[in-house]
Amino acid sequence: MTAQCQNGATVLCDHGTHVAGIAAGNALNVTGAPGNGVAPGANIIAIQVFTRLNQDAECSSPVVVGSAPCVRTYDSDQILGLQRVLALSGTGPGQFTIAAANMSLGDTSNNATSCDTDSRKTAIDSLLAAGIATVISAGNSGHLNGVGTPGCISTAITVGSTDDGDNVSSFSNRGPMLDIFAPGSNVDSSVPDDTWGNMSGTSMAAPHVTGAFAILRQAYPTATIATLLG
Repeated sequence: MTAQCQNGATVLCDHGTHVAGIAAGNALNVTGAPGNGVAPGANIIAIQVFTRLNQDAECSSPVVVGSAPCVRTYDSDQILGLQRVLALSGTGPGQFTIAAANMSLGDTSNNATSCDTDSRKTAIDSLLAAGIATVISAGNSGHLNGVGTPGCISTAITVGSTDDGDNVSSFSNRGPMLDIFAPGSNVDSSVPDDTWGNMSGTSMAAPHVTGAFAILRQAYPTATIATLLG
């Protein structure tokens, strides 16, 4: 890990590694590993959309002393990331067959209807037109009739969380803007330094669906996203 990912003994960058392992982790020859991700034969394209912030006023509102450093993401960086996914998709030199873009991020807002004026929708629509699903976590605020932003964008695939008993996780947002549930409670997956850890959240549920899209796209290369979603 780089210094930007650490605050003393605290790791700031384990979230993305955990998410990636759920989607496409491969436990082959890793002694004691909890198991493979959903699509262990898939490749991962990692695109950084988070920024380290070092001021308490940037990390909390109202300001909480000691809340910095933190990592946050800006809409503009997310748009650039989605545009980069589209640019990398294709059959030309340096391009790849891309099944889905995973966005395990969001806010605490409560949206019972679509937020299609969101600036990220254009990039999500462009991916959809190219046959690439944008899979977004619903949020962890426990809303019973709404999801966070950008999961409220109607052309995204928005994912809530279930537990081992196939019950909706208590923290998971839900409601009419949700497309599907997937496991998100107490999930073991990879973390930095060649090990693994346990996390919960709709951030863990989303990559289960992203990995499933990779498998489905391999089996049905010309199917639409709506068909694959069923």
